[in-house]
Amino acid sequence: MPRPPPPDRCPACHGIAPHALDWPFSGLGESVFNTTVAFHACPECGLVYAANLDDATLAGFYTGECTYFSSNHFDINSRENIEKYKVYRGLLVEAGLTDRDILDVGCGRGGFLRWLKQHHWRGLCHGVEADPRSIPEVETPEDRLCFYQGDAFHLPAADASQEVLTYFHVLEHLRDLDRALNEASRVLKDGGHLLIEVPDAERYAELPIGTAFWFGIREHVNHFSPTALEKLLRHHGLAVLRLDRCVLPTPEFSYPSLLILAQKSEGTSQIAMTANSAIADFLLSSRIAQTAQAALVSEVMDRFERSVFWGCSAQLFSLLPLLDLSRATLCDVSPLKQGSHYLGISIQAPADIRPGGASLFIAPYLHHQVIRRAAISLGWGDSEIFALE
Repeated sequence: MPRPPPPDRCPACHGIAPHALDWPFSGLGESVFNTTVAFHACPECGLVYAANLDDATLAGFYTGECTYFSSNHFDINSRENIEKYKVYRGLLVEAGLTDRDILDVGCGRGGFLRWLKQHHWRGLCHGVEADPRSIPEVETPEDRLCFYQGDAFHLPAADASQEVLTYFHVLEHLRDLDRALNEASRVLKDGGHLLIEVPDAERYAELPIGTAFWFGIREHVNHFSPTALEKLLRHHGLAVLRLDRCVLPTPEFSYPSLLILAQKSEGTSQIAMTANSAIADFLLSSRIAQTAQAALVSEVMDRFERSVFWGCSAQLFSLLPLLDLSRATLCDVSPLKQGSHYLGISIQAPADIRPGGASLFIAPYLHHQVIRRAAISLGWGDSEIFALE
């Protein structure tokens, strides 16, 4: 029998994190995710993370394959995202940080800062975003609102200059957590505050979305427990003042949110936490469920002359490496994906595919009904359509 991979140092608490399992991923074209990811699980803090990816490699995804800049999921005017902005503002206000200057790291399209300004936040609002396609233009300098291209490792701020840093859905995307938190500590004033949100991975099982959804988000290289995040912050001189675990909305689904407010301080965290194996257990059960899903899909594929997969989603890219695609076609409505390929299979427009005599698999878990109606309007029979669950 081959030897198991050696353990790794946990990027959150620096404890010894044994190898948990390997997960074959994939992606379009020359995607950085055409690889097998080695997940490790830390027994000391509960973090599960992708050990064999680094930030330089991941940068290729964000500048090439990533479509955050055009996704409705990140629509800054959606009712659901505005509900989140209200929660973020509420935490700052309750902490006595009303109208403080804010640097929002990984600001995306700038939705939170723009919403603050629309609701008369008087502090300076600066945003930093790595993807230039997302960075918005600011109408007038008088808005005291501006955006920069940059990343969490190189913040456009002087030492000890910032009152409040916010990181909403950033740390789960970064492998070198120490480097990011060193930079945060550098620019924060003594007594300055940091507000972080990540998915609450210990609660994935409470809000399941299809088979292996949470671990199928390939760019989520860290799956945090509260303990992992607290230990990481404490290591960098940031004391946790408040921890909120709630369920927040997005335009497509609700997710378990972990929000932590910390302060650059010599004090100690006010939250007592204990690590458990919930995330590692869910990782294993997700992988088992996906293997079973692949077997069911293969059985259906064998009953038809050919098979079509509609929707090049993250969920599909986690399933495809387990399937025989010699008689398969892939399609997607996105012009950004059409014309690309998956291991030599061209991505077609759905309207260009002849229906009939094939099985049609709807890949995105969150858009089954919309895609089913579109497929039927193109001539697919209801008995030919199968939704991945």
